Amino acid sequence: MVESNIFVLEDGALRVEVARGADQITARVIVKASGVVWGPAPLLALEVHDKTVRREERLEHYRIDLIEEVFGAVHVVVGDGFRQVQVGLWLRIVDGEVSVTLSMPEVYERRPAHFRVFAIDILPGLLTVGAAGMMLLPVGGGTLCAPAGKPALRDRFLIYLEQERWELATTLPFGAVMSGQGGMMILVRQGAADAQCCVATDGCGNGDLNFAFSLRRHWPDPVDFDTRELRLVPLAAAANLPLVCATRLRHHIMDDLGKVPLAERVAESPEVAHVLKSYTFKTFFARENEGLEGHRTNSGAALSFILGMTFDECRDNLARIHGAGIKNGYCQMVAWNARGHDGLYPARFPIEERLGGEERFRELIRYGNEELGYHMSVHDNFSMNIPHAPNFDSDVLIHDIYGEPLLSGWWGGGLEYQSWGLALPRERLEGHLEQMRGLGLQGMYYCDYMMRPLEVNYHPKWRGPRSHAARGQVRVLEAARRAFGAVATEYGILPAVVAADYVCSGGGCGGDRSWPVMGMIDRAVPMWELTVQGLIFTEQSGLTWESAMRAVLFGKHIRDEWSVRPIVGHPTLDEARIARQKAMYDLCLERFGYLQTLFITDYEEPADGVVCTEFADGTRVSADFGTGELIVNGERVECPLLAPMAQTISS
Repeated sequence: MVESNIFVLEDGALRVEVARGADQITARVIVKASGVVWGPAPLLALEVHDKTVRREERLEHYRIDLIEEVFGAVHVVVGDGFRQVQVGLWLRIVDGEVSVTLSMPEVYERRPAHFRVFAIDILPGLLTVGAAGMMLLPVGGGTLCAPAGKPALRDRFLIYLEQERWELATTLPFGAVMSGQGGMMILVRQGAADAQCCVATDGCGNGDLNFAFSLRRHWPDPVDFDTRELRLVPLAAAANLPLVCATRLRHHIMDDLGKVPLAERVAESPEVAHVLKSYTFKTFFARENEGLEGHRTNSGAALSFILGMTFDECRDNLARIHGAGIKNGYCQMVAWNARGHDGLYPARFPIEERLGGEERFRELIRYGNEELGYHMSVHDNFSMNIPHAPNFDSDVLIHDIYGEPLLSGWWGGGLEYQSWGLALPRERLEGHLEQMRGLGLQGMYYCDYMMRPLEVNYHPKWRGPRSHAARGQVRVLEAARRAFGAVATEYGILPAVVAADYVCSGGGCGGDRSWPVMGMIDRAVPMWELTVQGLIFTEQSGLTWESAMRAVLFGKHIRDEWSVRPIVGHPTLDEARIARQKAMYDLCLERFGYLQTLFITDYEEPADGVVCTEFADGTRVSADFGTGELIVNGERVECPLLAPMAQTISS
């Protein structure tokens, strides 16, 4: 519907008004149920790089080439004559949400040697809240910012781990604001790997949030040609902000990305079903006195190979654990490979003779699988490439903007470089997994070092954008899942959640306090847990009462790691540790393990240090981390062996 220079989209829940001015298009969103009006605000701003002056220019005013109502949408095309760029956007109302879509064929750069579009800011200034408002940011999985009292700050950062600021832990493609009258969530439905969150506080008690479609961050970047889309999702004033956003994200993961609930995976996969009832153990064999850990310890030993445990010792200790009553176990064996943990990837063979060699490793696998009834699998790594490995191949590596292999870390094998998952040949992926199956491994396969921060690849053959980095890592996870029936990985940006059955973690927030967004954060909320619970296994390590409380509170899966000789960060297995493992097993798996497959349907923090959750079957959990009180369905839960909370055993 067109009213003069105003184009209107409308359904039972929303009215969207798109207004044409002389050199700017604005938009206003009216939520009918509450009467809340968002805007008017500019529909877009263009960030265009001028190579002659080596900087981006922000175009908030532009030539309007077309605005029309067509196919039930408002279609807008804007451009700039001098810079010879043009961009088209589509606005729709879909299922009570505002959809803004960028179709990449409508991005024109007709003078690309001089000007290139770097980003398109969508609706900057629309979602503004005052001093009584709140912003929910994707930092650290989920953090709250009250604009009141904040200085004037402005920041923008990529979803899915911006390379140089990966500590921001932007694992979920969303943001939200809430005022006393109502709120609005932004969901990046398509193109999240190149979505930028833009957030600001003005120093006067106001804050605003929007997202941008980032096309490139550097002049030579390859551009993803996939469609970009974000949704504006109205939120009622009474809504529980973290919970309602997590619920919408979970539906996005299932409905748009095709993820099935964990309960369905349990029914279809014996490997997933086994993990559901099993304690996860990381058994740590050895490492080189090199890299960050070696630098920290600087032992000065004559031998660089640091032995933590042999295969025979592992067998004996698994027998002790099984004899203590932990009848179900899932073992991720770490550092079985050549030179131990992170020692010589991509080479894994020969299996370390200093640990007992292949024959004893096969016997350990057979014993665990057949005599204990455990699933014996390994900790493997497809991302790491160490230059002195015998099968090092620079053609499968990500190349940085300087045309060199991308230096990625400093670990047990020394300096290492990162794989481009789409470049791995069959023998490095499917062929290797077939070789691992030949050892007799059983159960969920663990792929370490994923999901890594998404990189742009400047390799002359494998050149690709960040989204292709995600696809490459997903390719590895899916190959492992096909080979072994289930797959686990380390860190949980959304592509990993979709591809994997088990993700160790997905939150945590750190970084340089000078980064503007760090000055906006008030406190963390468990957005990642609320979103992915019931879709994958999430991990809870530790052998304390607090660890047990968190496992029950969020339906997490328990894990412990151990060795025989002390190695930094990897504790030794003694009788006290086994007793605590058994207490965790009885409480978190035998008694409350059923929570692992259930969605969280309610969440609140009624007091400092008190967190309450409710699961889809009606189970209610209250955890008071100040007093150590855990209540499930109105009954106090106790475990004397794990109390008091101050008493810990390192994980």
